[in-house]
Amino acid sequence: MKRKIMFVIVILAIGMMSVSCFKKKKDEKKDNQQVQQQTKDINTDIFNLGGQAQGNPEIRNLTPEEQQNLIDNQIDPLKVSEALIKAENGDKEAIMSLAQLYYNLKNNEKVKQILQYGVNRNYPEAIYNLAVILKQEGNNEEANKLIAKLPKTAATHEGRQQMQMRQIKMRPGAEAYNRGVDLIKAKRYSEAKAEFEKAYNAGIKEADIRVALLNKQLKNNSEAVRWFQKAANRGVKEANIEIGAILYDGGKQSESRPYLLKAYNAGNKAMAMPIALSYHKQNNMAEALKWYKIAAKNGDKNAAATVERIEKGGVINEKKSNEKQAKAFLGNGNSSQSLTESTLSNVKSKSKAEEATKNETKSEKQQTQTPKPNNKSSNSSIDDIMKKKAMEYK
Repeated sequence: MKRKIMFVIVILAIGMMSVSCFKKKKDEKKDNQQVQQQTKDINTDIFNLGGQAQGNPEIRNLTPEEQQNLIDNQIDPLKVSEALIKAENGDKEAIMSLAQLYYNLKNNEKVKQILQYGVNRNYPEAIYNLAVILKQEGNNEEANKLIAKLPKTAATHEGRQQMQMRQIKMRPGAEAYNRGVDLIKAKRYSEAKAEFEKAYNAGIKEADIRVALLNKQLKNNSEAVRWFQKAANRGVKEANIEIGAILYDGGKQSESRPYLLKAYNAGNKAMAMPIALSYHKQNNMAEALKWYKIAAKNGDKNAAATVERIEKGGVINEKKSNEKQAKAFLGNGNSSQSLTESTLSNVKSKSKAEEATKNETKSEKQQTQTPKPNNKSSNSSIDDIMKKKAMEYK
């Protein structure tokens, strides 16, 4: 009987120990999940630049200079402006994201200003990070005052920290990215490219567009296409225009067409003309005429004139004319999207060729006259984001 009682007691003890161990493991797993959630990196991708590449006069809480600095760093001023309003109203995530953003930009004064919004609302993360920055600056007195404001759960207890807080820190590759920006301003393009490649390899994938544009500036077209493709795969629609332009200007019209079509379908209606010319060069007149008509409908006067000549039976002469213009697929008075230097340099020669065709019945003297410059052509630009970035490399 005693043996049976002892056996039952042992079984119960083992059962209780198992439950206790299981509960402890479950609690530890829960704690680890909470720590991982609390210590994950602060997200600043929400501020990535979209299509805007110029300051917005409607933005009141950022100066034009501040907006331009953000744009130069591929950051959307409008998104930052909206986040600033949220931060001022006490939005914790806006405060931490903006603080991280400006820390990346090495603007400690702005970081402290934004963290103060969180300190005013007793957010532990804001208090802790502001204390760290003040301590780094040597202001130990103010830093200690802030540390004293932290809740007791933030202190260590029996060697275990009860509250884990996200700390503002540079992303891996951020230093290289910032050096690249400075080197561009100094026109040291090869060195800048190397720094942006380091940043990309460290995880800052938005550096791909910088590497691509620098390769384009340095005439490394095959590398430029490779890096623009990385950007396009990442969702940067404007990169398709650049790929299409480089391939087209390199005589690879068929290869360029899928990218030009993507750009057109993304809303860039000026791509209709180069698409038409790519078909025309292959003597696919049915598709060429279709796209010339689309370009004409979008307001391209040269396309309209081409449609008229083709429908009047001038296909042979038109084909010869377009073979001469193959590398100048953009930049006329209405197709205002010029991307590569070869395209830009052929703007005037294309206009002259079109003018000569339209005036073929006039005297030789009239045919050799230079057409009146088109102001719209001289002011041609690419999609806003790409235009602004390309201008940095001139």
